[in-house]
Amino acid sequence: MTSISRLGLAALVLAGSLNASTSQAFAWGCIAVSDEGSYGYSYNYDDEDSARAKALNECAANTTVDSVCEITECDDES
Repeated sequence: MTSISRLGLAALVLAGSLNASTSQAFAWGCIAVSDEGSYGYSYNYDDEDSARAKALNECAANTTVDSVCEITECDDES
């Protein structure tokens, strides 16, 4: 799977998850992507810091030690 496909997949998963959680106020979700195309995401977190940490940890678990994960998007659905 190419890095663009992975990013697209992650964006769709995050968008669907955030739309499904509209009953929870301020449900934070983030997407993290590495320079080699690995990704991690989070959703339904009470605060942005926790959502960022989860996305970065998932991305790091899916990439090599030589690759860096960065947050590409965070959003709160209120």
